[in-house]
Amino acid sequence: MGSKQIKIWLIVMTALFGYFSFGGPAANLTRYACVVLAAGLSGWLWAHQHRPDQRWLTAGLVLSLITDAVLLFAPASQWVPLAVGLFAWVHWCYLRRFNTALPGPTTLASAALITGALGWLLPAAIFYTAMLLLDAADTWRRRLPTSRATWLARAGITAFAACDIIVALGQTGRIDPAWSWLFYWPALTLLTLSAN
Repeated sequence: MGSKQIKIWLIVMTALFGYFSFGGPAANLTRYACVVLAAGLSGWLWAHQHRPDQRWLTAGLVLSLITDAVLLFAPASQWVPLAVGLFAWVHWCYLRRFNTALPGPTTLASAALITGALGWLLPAAIFYTAMLLLDAADTWRRRLPTSRATWLARAGITAFAACDIIVALGQTGRIDPAWSWLFYWPALTLLTLSAN
């Protein structure tokens, strides 16, 4: 994708970020639009460049479409533990970008999904956290096809971890969990751009 199209994508993403940051009436819809745009661009890049790392990023972002729909539009539903379990698989996909041998991560992601499917939020969250930390450590240890992609992925996964710290603090009542989007939006943007 050319630099002009990437700039247009960034302008649209930034406009959406600005809108939901100020709590507009459709804030959650604009948040979700950011996830849709990230998955869409990642899929487009994969379809045109055919790199394996792009395929796995796209798979993770498509799973994020499901999990974010639950977390944005039904945050108090019985589906939240399952969404947390599915998010572990998002990080499994991100790990696959590095051609990582995955018996340990597959076990963690499966445990998160099973406990989430059973409605057990705390175990699902613990397995998810382990998966996120494994993904972050691996992203900082390994390299993607270019130096630029590697650093964008590293910054993106770091923003993802910061987002989840805010979510966890939000569960304790110490901070508004909506602040997590100050980190989730950059994570989506940086990870998606790492595929270009």
